[in-house]
Amino acid sequence: MLAIMFPIALAGGCGSQTTSNQPASANSQTNSQDSGDDSQDSTDGDGGSPLADGLAGSCEGSDPRLPSVKLDTSAGYLGVEIPGNDQIKPDEFYSYDLMLTNEDGDSWMVQLSNYVSSGETNRSVFNMQTSKNLNYPGWNNSDDKSVFSTSVPDTAMRGTSMDWQMTLSIDGNDVAKCPTDGTTSLE
Repeated sequence: MLAIMFPIALAGGCGSQTTSNQPASANSQTNSQDSGDDSQDSTDGDGGSPLADGLAGSCEGSDPRLPSVKLDTSAGYLGVEIPGNDQIKPDEFYSYDLMLTNEDGDSWMVQLSNYVSSGETNRSVFNMQTSKNLNYPGWNNSDDKSVFSTSVPDTAMRGTSMDWQMTLSIDGNDVAKCPTDGTTSLE
């Protein structure tokens, strides 16, 4: 009896292992989302409050490639809108880097990168407290090439308000900030 069940158990175990390894990208995405749940709850033990709906903030910049930025929260997403996207002329890549800091001093970086040389894009949220990074699919929601617009799930970020600043980096060089000095608020 054992001689018959042992080969069946081995075959079943191998089949399960092969099946779970086939959709590696799906597993990676699920794992990164799971680790994001850990990162949002591990900042100070109580998890903090998720970003509330209805928060908004904006800034004015002095560079035509980053003339202004608008942020808002709605239905679990952080909306980002940036005009001047058609003015960016990178050789390799550009990145909008949004630094957010809540009322407790906890920080997150939302990175929106376009690797024009390879045609790839990246939307991610990096938790500065836990060093965990969450990647999200998607890119620009705008039909207008002069405007970059996207919505990133805000569940990884915690707080009832945020101070923030956006930096535009082109080919590895920071070229513009909004606001140009200091930070502004998302409240």
